[in-house]
Formats: sequence, C-alpha cells, structure tokens
Amino acid sequence: MQRVAARTDPGKKRQHNEDAMASLPEQGIYVVADGVGGRAAGEVAAEICVDAFRVAAPVIAERVSSFNGTPSLETRNAVLLAMDDACQSASRRIYETAELEAKAGMTTTLVAAVFGSGTAFLCHVGDSRAYLVREAKVHQLTEDHSMVNELVRSGKMTLVEARASRHRHVITRAVGLYPTVQPSLAAVDVSNGDRYVLCSDGLSDVVPEALIAEHGSIPNLESGVEALLQAALDKGGPDNITIILVDPSSGERVDEAVARAKLIEPLFLFNDMPYAQRLQVSRIMKEHYFAPGDELMRAGDVERSMYVMLDGEVSVEREGLELARLVAGDHFGEISLIDHGPRAATIRATSFGSAISVSADALEAFCREEPVLGNALLWKLLNVMGQRLRRANERLAVVQGGVR
Repeated sequence: MQRVAARTDPGKKRQHNEDAMASLPEQGIYVVADGVGGRAAGEVAAEICVDAFRVAAPVIAERVSSFNGTPSLETRNAVLLAMDDACQSASRRIYETAELEAKAGMTTTLVAAVFGSGTAFLCHVGDSRAYLVREAKVHQLTEDHSMVNELVRSGKMTLVEARASRHRHVITRAVGLYPTVQPSLAAVDVSNGDRYVLCSDGLSDVVPEALIAEHGSIPNLESGVEALLQAALDKGGPDNITIILVDPSSGERVDEAVARAKLIEPLFLFNDMPYAQRLQVSRIMKEHYFAPGDELMRAGDVERSMYVMLDGEVSVEREGLELARLVAGDHFGEISLIDHGPRAATIRATSFGSAISVSADALEAFCREEPVLGNALLWKLLNVMGQRLRRANERLAVVQGGVR
C-alpha cells in the first residue's frame, strides 16, 4: 500500500504560487510542475503539464499492471515511453497555448514518478527534482537541466560556484519551450523503507540534503512534509515550494534488487558516475540469468551487444579450447558495439550467475537522447578497448622478441 503526503506554498516572498501538482495514489502517479513565464502564464503552463499526466494516467497504470513478476527491460521501457508521451503532449499543448494567447516564454519544469511492482519510474525536465531517502541517506535521482549544471559536468565550474552563480536558475530544457521536449527517464528498484521526495526548486535550492534526509525519514508523512516546508520557509522561502513525499510498496524480490544495485555500482561503466546518471544508463541495460552449460555468446554469431558479469563464472572458448575464465566485474563483447563482424569466441556458463548487456542500438539511441552522458559512456568503452589493445600489443612484442 502506497502512502503519500503533499504540500504547496508560494513561499514568503511571493503572493502567488505558480507550481502545480497531481497526486494519484490509486494509480501510483505523482507529478510536480513549476511554471515559468510570469504570474498567470507560469500557472497555466504548470496546470497544463499536470493535466497531461492525469489524462495519460490510465495508460501508464495499465502498463505497470501488465507486469508479470519483476519487470523486464522491455516492460520498464514501455512505462517510461508512456510517461514520455504524456510529457510530449504537455509540451505541445503549452506551446500552442502560448502562441494562441500571446504568452511567449510560457513553460514549466516537470518531475513525475510512477510506482508499481517494486519499481519507481521517473520523468524529469528542468530543475525540479526527485530524491530517494534510503537508510537515512539521500540520493538525488535527477540531474538539473540547467546552465550551471552543464558547466559543473564539463568541469568549467565547481559546485560552490554553481550555488552562488546568478545564472543558477537558467534552465536548458523546459516543457512547452518547443512542441517537443527531451525528458530524462530512469527506473529504480524500490526497497523496504524507501521514501521518495518530489519537489520544486523552492525546496532544493535552499534546504541542504542532510535536512531532506532527516525530515524525509520522519515516520509520519504529513509531519515530514510539514518539516520540509518549514525548513524552506526558515531559509527565506524565496520561491514557490511544492513537495510530495511518497512511501511506496516494495517489490517481491527486494533483497535481490538491493544486491543487484550493489553489484552494479563498482562496475567500470558506473564507478565515477553520480547516482542520477547511473539510473539513466541502467535503463538501457538488459539482465540475463544463466545456469551451467548455457551459452551467452556463440562463435560466428552476429550480435551487437557487450556483456558485464554481475556474478557467477563463464568460460571463453574457441574451437573447443578454453582461453579464459571470467567472473564478476569482467566484461566481453565491447568490440561488437562498433563492429558488425561475427563473434570470435563462445562464452559458456560454468556456474549459476547473471550478467547485464548493452546493445549497440540501445547505446546509439541513448547517445542521441542524452549526448553529454552518452559521450561519457563512449569514452569509458573506448578506454577499456584501448587498455585491451595495449595489453595485446605488449604480449605480441614479447612473442616477437622470442620470450615465451
């Protein structure tokens, strides 16, 4: 059973609240929108955005309810696609309304969450945020689409400089700026005791994460929301403040989900990525479970995917000979992401275990959607292939030098 509490307030320095929110616990859908473009226009944009998700709620809820056990990559992406459709509808309607009513610049930020089958699905545009409070620690689940955040990610500005910058409220993506918009989408497994905070920047700009973790952990949700709101007001309340605090139901395979998250975190694809970025990348990864004797890859096949071992052990074989054994953290098949040739070896499981894979098509699509993060991922892969090429050259040099 999901529990939820929500509050919205114009803050101390405003008389009118341009935020809008929707709380639909029966369908597990929650939305916060922070309007931009002046008193009336911002309010209209936010309401249109929230209404688009109300209209889409039956379709989104139907896709969540269609899961059979733990959602697969395909079923998860079907939910995210429905959320993206709602976001596109909102952007189109806001853009058309702005043109008809001569309200140029009428846009809104968005953060939406859908909960079901032990999974939280997130759709985000602008600088409204989603946080996860887990075991008294807070994790920012979304990355701001803002000018200063882009500068921080590129290394041209520090976090301290970003917080003090007069450009910190300049967003680089907004719903309604154009007829279409590119939201960031992600999914995360829900664990027992998790709390999710959706909020406008009226909270996140002024309340430190330590306080979000403290107040977000208060057992009574209404008390938690009131404490978060008061913390923002105590800091001056300079902007609209909207907060939704959700205590969702966990999945049937909670322990497995938590263990999987811990296994994935240190992998080379994720080890220096913020939590929000890891979530985005993980949505293009497919999970595979195997038993002794199963073939994960067969020599001669043309299949463009790379694999990363989560646990268990596999054998690398060619023409009946075993070349190597791979265990948790090892990876194979990277060259297939840039090459269309056949597989050079067979990968056969020697124990029970699991692995994740990324296909070339999924990676290419992700790089188009999220070019900055996609390019960072490509550089990681290029670095891995460069290391393997260097080791191969070193071995070749030894052989050519006559040393065995």
